[in-house]
Amino acid sequence: MKKRLLFNLFLAFVSIVGCSYWEGEHVNNKSENKLIVQKDTGTEGQYEQTNEITDKEKVDIVYRIFKNARWEGTSDKSTYPDFRINDKYAIWILSPDNRIKVRIERLDKNTFLSEKDSKTLYKIITDEKLGD
Repeated sequence: MKKRLLFNLFLAFVSIVGCSYWEGEHVNNKSENKLIVQKDTGTEGQYEQTNEITDKEKVDIVYRIFKNARWEGTSDKSTYPDFRINDKYAIWILSPDNRIKVRIERLDKNTFLSEKDSKTLYKIITDEKLGD
């Protein structure tokens, strides 16, 4: 009886805590109607707008990628991001594997996107293939 009670308590604990403790957490980002993409100019902390994406399907894809990502806490602010989206998301292109790191600045959370999601995001924000 005692073992059964402990087992049930353990299951309840795992259900409450969930897997997010070990894998990162999902972050609910409010979708917007457009994406304003800014690119690093090479001058410290300066960005210029390079793209404005209003295609609803593309905007939804980007927010779906962000919603499904596993976000972790971060304190790494050592380099300026390669791109910024809507002054909320910082984007780094990581060499040599061409994956993308994204940080939600207001929440100080970051994620490393899969190769597939990295290619999709890069194509949407730049109209170019990642790695070309």
